[in-house]
Amino acid sequence: MKCDNFELMSNAPVSKAILKLAIPTVLSTIVSLIYNLTDTYFIGLLDDPVQLGAVSLAFPVFMVIQAIGNIFGNGAPSYISRCLGADRKEEARRTSAVSVYSSVIATLGMTVLCLLLMEPILHALGSSQYTIGPTRAYLRVIVGFSFVMILQIILPALLRSEGKVKQAMIGMIIGTALNIALDPIFILVLHQGAAGAAWATIIGNAFAVVYYITIFLKGHTSLSIKPKDFQPGKRIYLEVLKIGLPTSVSQIIMSLSNVILNNLAAGYGDYVISAYGVAGKMISMVFMITIGYVSGYMPFAGYNYGAGNLKRLLSALKFTLLSGTGLCLILLIPFLFLASAFMRAFTSDTAIIEVGIAFLHAYAWIIPFMGIQMTLMSTFQATGKAVQAMLVNLGRQCLFYIPFLYLFNSLWGLTGLLYAQTGADICTTLLSILLAIPMLRRMAKQGSGTISEELV
Repeated sequence: MKCDNFELMSNAPVSKAILKLAIPTVLSTIVSLIYNLTDTYFIGLLDDPVQLGAVSLAFPVFMVIQAIGNIFGNGAPSYISRCLGADRKEEARRTSAVSVYSSVIATLGMTVLCLLLMEPILHALGSSQYTIGPTRAYLRVIVGFSFVMILQIILPALLRSEGKVKQAMIGMIIGTALNIALDPIFILVLHQGAAGAAWATIIGNAFAVVYYITIFLKGHTSLSIKPKDFQPGKRIYLEVLKIGLPTSVSQIIMSLSNVILNNLAAGYGDYVISAYGVAGKMISMVFMITIGYVSGYMPFAGYNYGAGNLKRLLSALKFTLLSGTGLCLILLIPFLFLASAFMRAFTSDTAIIEVGIAFLHAYAWIIPFMGIQMTLMSTFQATGKAVQAMLVNLGRQCLFYIPFLYLFNSLWGLTGLLYAQTGADICTTLLSILLAIPMLRRMAKQGSGTISEELV
């Protein structure tokens, strides 16, 4: 980590440091969301609900791939930031190399398994006789090159862990720009439909990965992806997995919950699956932008926790809670006033539009509180509080969402499905607050006291 990054996280005004770390991360998140929306937009131009539904049905598998990347993409940065704050740079280098190679090895194993079990997976996802073909075509590309997607997740995460948010953002822009350029070619010109969207995504990610690898190989970072630094150790895996594994499990469960939702929604018609596929893009926008903002706070929190500066950490937490909530209030506006325009931009099917608008209006209830939930979860991750991080991660998609899907569907039918995620997020936010209170009280008492080595 260069001196300017040390200075930023250790001595710069808290608000300035958080914004300087968070804004590029938010921009890179927005860029990522743009290319996800681009896929949906160009597939929507086909005015074919089957192709649109295929992308929605394949989304759970997409999420499982991301979950594998996030084992190390979330776990490693937390430990690396704490190591850098405690001036343990060699441990940080080893952690980055171990994370990259371990994630690729795990992904290759998953790729072989998924390709062998493709047909059972397609039926488990809820594919109908009409959607199974394009869903299969999409998944073959995404699964076959999933290692590229994994590297596109973990490499920028490592850069952000040492404050290099600008470089992480540039790679995202490269991938997105190429994806946007290739989408109309593959989808509309070459007539490959959903599979075309998959090819555009993979090629865009591949160019981003090349950019990130160049940064590491040229020595523009204090971290490493060189084979010689691949020195697995019990402590590295323990520290990475205790934060990354709960996040990954949460995403896998999120994938499972999407499968459950798709199967329950299929009882009302394929148009409901397509509607959630489109509406889910806007819901993901709020969720990912909020995560992007608090992700800028995470390396700051981890660094100062490792350095023992709890007073500075608490100041950053307060600022992020307030500013994150303000950001969420701004993000609420599209849900209240632009839901119809958003849905109509991707499809002309009246039934899909009506259900999609209902999904968006239902989710609007939780948006003002997402900043609180995400900031507290990021604090748990940054400080190595594995149990609390796991409970909040699992809360959204397992402890509350899956039971609510069945309960609300049995009580209120389709309307119940619309509000299941809202209810789950409200409960998860309350849970995160209850878990954070004792931790914050301890930190306030300790003040700026020194943190022992065992916490790093």
